[in-house]
Order: sequence, then structure tokens, then C-alpha cells
Amino acid sequence: MYIDYSLWETFEYSLNTLQLDLNNPRLKYRGVNLNQTQIMAFLIKNEKVYELAKKISEEGYFVGEEPIICIENNKKVVLEGNRRTAAMKLLQDPKKYLSTAKANTLLQNILVNNIPVDKKLKCYIAPNRLLANPIIYERHNGASLQRWKTGNQYAFVAEMYYEDGLGIDDICDVLNESRPRILKPLKAYNLFFEGKEILSREEGIDIEISEFEFTNLERFYSFDKAREFLGIEFNNENGELLINIPRSEFELRLLEVFKLIIDSERFSRDFNKDDDKNRLVDKLYSDPKFDFKVEAVANVESKTAQQKADLEAKKNNVTNRKQKKSKKSFFENRIIPGDKEIIFDNDKLENLFSELKHLPVDKKYSFAVLLRTYLEQSLYFYLRENNLFDSLTIKTNEENNKNSQKKIQLLTTHLKGKYKIDEEIDSEAITNILRFNSSKDYSNASLGIMLDYVKNNELDNHLDTNKLKNLKHYIDRIKDGLDLAVHNLETVIDFEHNKRAWIHLEPLFDILSNNINRE
Repeated sequence: MYIDYSLWETFEYSLNTLQLDLNNPRLKYRGVNLNQTQIMAFLIKNEKVYELAKKISEEGYFVGEEPIICIENNKKVVLEGNRRTAAMKLLQDPKKYLSTAKANTLLQNILVNNIPVDKKLKCYIAPNRLLANPIIYERHNGASLQRWKTGNQYAFVAEMYYEDGLGIDDICDVLNESRPRILKPLKAYNLFFEGKEILSREEGIDIEISEFEFTNLERFYSFDKAREFLGIEFNNENGELLINIPRSEFELRLLEVFKLIIDSERFSRDFNKDDDKNRLVDKLYSDPKFDFKVEAVANVESKTAQQKADLEAKKNNVTNRKQKKSKKSFFENRIIPGDKEIIFDNDKLENLFSELKHLPVDKKYSFAVLLRTYLEQSLYFYLRENNLFDSLTIKTNEENNKNSQKKIQLLTTHLKGKYKIDEEIDSEAITNILRFNSSKDYSNASLGIMLDYVKNNELDNHLDTNKLKNLKHYIDRIKDGLDLAVHNLETVIDFEHNKRAWIHLEPLFDILSNNINRE
């Protein structure tokens, strides 16, 4: 499948805004929901993240190794580059995760090499997780990066079939692989899935897919006589497991095989040459616990086949529900569309927008108050990140001086007319008395001042004439309405107020977020 990766955008993100991926094949198939700290601890312990951080602290962060992320549930999730991202996070706070000795080693390197631990990380943004899969698969199937263990590779392919719902041809297309190279991991995964579950249930032995010796399992079921003993075959169209004997007898036999395979070194010796293979299978056939008089049966469903069926049923159910549910009812319950994204690369702003976006229409006062907060803080962030507060101070003081001179001119004209004064009145003296000549620091400006500055100085190059005129016309009205919602007890807010406010402010938020100085 051809993908034009040159269209993928890049941004530099703060490390604390990047989320390590719980669905990373290094982690996912351990059956535990880990938080970010636990993922860090796991990667340090199992995936040589300390060693990588040490290497970076000694040699630098190599260019050309940018992580790949995608936006999921308003979070920047690292799809590719979890070890590198974790290593950079580790350099930010070594003492949080490491022993004193290891932490001091990194801290010493950071000091000696003057490493900027608050460094932002350049990332490629994938449109979605699926489109990043070919790169991830290719990198970790080869030697350019730390190669996944066999179980991680097999699970990666199986996830695309059993969780993402792709067909075999689709997976071949996405990963640029032949059908046999996709069916091979699916066959092994399907039998492993059965054996893992039985071994845990009957013997209390839990095996991790990354640590399991798949080579031995594949050698076993590739031997015709061994497959006959298990009563299995594989569907060569999709790799699914076909069980030809009653499930209870199948599980009894598979349990015995897995108990042998998990002792991988011994099994490798005992199941080596053809004579060894025949000898081991004959020994299994001689075990009296097995019933070899059972009749062959058809359509004994494997665990993964049931999982696939459940997925298809779920997809069909969701499709049917979507067909019944009109789009109108969905959008009527939310003012901001669910797929709307505004990215400032700031945790608080992203959380504010997420809460704002998910407010239903009946939370009218909450929406108005939160929208005003989001407007004020996004303006402040834009001005701060673009170093515009000095310019804001200068222009605001200039504007104040102009307005002051107009007031003084009005006052002197009134005095001369009322009191019949012929001499010129010293406007400078009035300016000093009224303190109209003082300059203020606007680095902590109010919403109104920030909005005026942005309206008058930052929008002209981003919209056509009509849209710009419309936006500037409504900005002051929307701001006044939001101020009243927050400060005036008598102000009544309804859905239409909030809807109009969002419609007119949305292009402003887009301009602000798309023009942040990210250097």
C-alpha cells in the first residue's frame, strides 16, 4: 500500500505532553493496565531504556530518529519511538526512576555535556494508528532499531486481524508482506492463545508472549504426527485454528504439550531430529490420560475465532446503531463537534478544551464560563510564546496616550468656552495632574487588552477581507457577553448565546493555535 509520508506534519512537543503507548507490543500483551510511571518503570527494567538514556547523555540524541505520534482522545500518543521518548523523559528526572548510582551517572553526563533536559522532541504526526503500522513493523522486524521479540511481532500482526478488523489481504497490503508471512504469525498466535489460557487456568502458570519460545511451538505443529495428536489443522486462508476433536480432549492434550514446550532448552533437545520427534510424540500417545477413541468432530470454535466473530458482531451492531441514529441528534447535544481539534502543545489548554468540547448543550452556564477562561488563557499563551508582551505594552500605551489627548482636548475646549478663557491652556499640566502620561507594564494584561491587541495586530494576514471584518465585528460583542455571564448575576445565558459565541471564536482559536512560535 502506497502512503505519501511526506504529507505528515512535524511539531516539536514538550516531553511531558507525550504519552507512552499502552498498546505498544512490548507492553500490551501482559494483561495489565499500566499508568505512565509504570510504563516507564517497565521499559527501564525490560527494554534497556537506562542504557539508551546513558548513550544519549554521552553521545547526543541522533537526528533522523523522530518519534511517530498520533492524537487519540486529545492525547499525543507515541506509536513509534517509545524507548527513545522514555529515555529522554528519564534524563529529565533520573532520581525518580533510578538507583542513586545510576541517577548520578546520568546527572553527571548532563552537567558535563550541558544537555538541555527541557528539550522539546520533534515528532511526526500520523493521521491514525493504522497508517503508522508499516513503519513500525518494518523498523522492528529488521535490524535498524531494537528488534521486537518474536512474540511481540506475532502479536502486532494478530492485533490488526483480531482487534482492528482488517482482512488478510489488507494486512499484506499495509505491511507490504506476502500472504504466507502474515499467516505464519497468525497460526502460531492462535495456538499460543489457547495454550496460554489453559496453562494459566489449570496449572496457575502465566506465560508472557514476549518470553515464549515460538520456534519450538512452530516446530511442533509443523510435524504432521504432532498435529494429528493435538487434533488440529489451520485454515490456510486466514490462519485460524481448526480443532477436530472435542474441546475437552483438545485442551487436555494441548496442556501437556505446553508443559513440555515451556521448558524450552529441554524441549529443543528432545524435539530435534525426526527420530527425536517421533519418540516424543509416541510417548504422548502412550499416556493413558488421553482418550484416542474420541470421534472426530467439526466446528469446534477456537478462542480467537470467537474473538473475531465478536468483533464482527460488534462492528455490525455499531454500524446498525449509527444508521438508526441521525447525525443531527448527535450534534444537537454538543456545541463543539467531537472531531474538532485545537492543539496548543500545553497540557492545561488541552484539558480545558477537552472539557469544553464534551459539555452537553444543557450545561449553558458552565460552557460560557469555561469558554471565557479558555479564550483568556489561549490568548495569554499565544502572546507569551510569541514574545509579544513588549509589543502589546508599547502599542497599548500609545493607544492610551492618544485617547488621553482626545479627552484633554475636549476638556480644554469646554473650559475655554464656558469660562471665556482667551489664553491657551497648558495641556501638559493637565496631563500631569490627571497622570495621563504614565506608562504601564501590560505583561499581565486583562482579557480585553489582550483581545484588542490580537484583533488589531495579529489577524490581518490569516483571513480574507470579509471573514476578517466579520470576526473583528463580533469579537467585542462576544467578549462582552462572556464577561456578563461571569460577572453579572442578572445575565441569562441560553444555547443560542453559546452557539454564536463558539461559531465566531472558532477561527480565532484556529489562528492562535496554528501560529504559535514552537522554536
